[in-house]
Amino acid sequence: MSYSNERKHYRIQYPVAARPRISIGGRTFEVIDLSEGGVRFKTDDAPSLNRGDEVTGTIQVRRNETFEVKGSVVRVGGREVALKLDVGVPLRVIIDEQRFLREHHRGTA
Repeated sequence: MSYSNERKHYRIQYPVAARPRISIGGRTFEVIDLSEGGVRFKTDDAPSLNRGDEVTGTIQVRRNETFEVKGSVVRVGGREVALKLDVGVPLRVIIDEQRFLREHHRGTA
């Protein structure tokens, strides 16, 4: 039996110094990784979100650009939450973020 970790979208894993922010329900969290179809973020305490919860929020990337996301919780573990996005991240943003990280944060992930 072989295991495959194939993903539908390219995922950006952020170094701590370059992490965007996601705001949900008046709280703001650090984004650990991001793709067109998903986001994983870090919580300060035990998350109040549960698997299957519907979530709407705003992600702020570098240059203070923000965009709305909407999706559902697919995983909660430790102090991390993963969302599968129905309204996700524009491809243009993913490409810009990847370019920025390559230019400014090479080797700091």
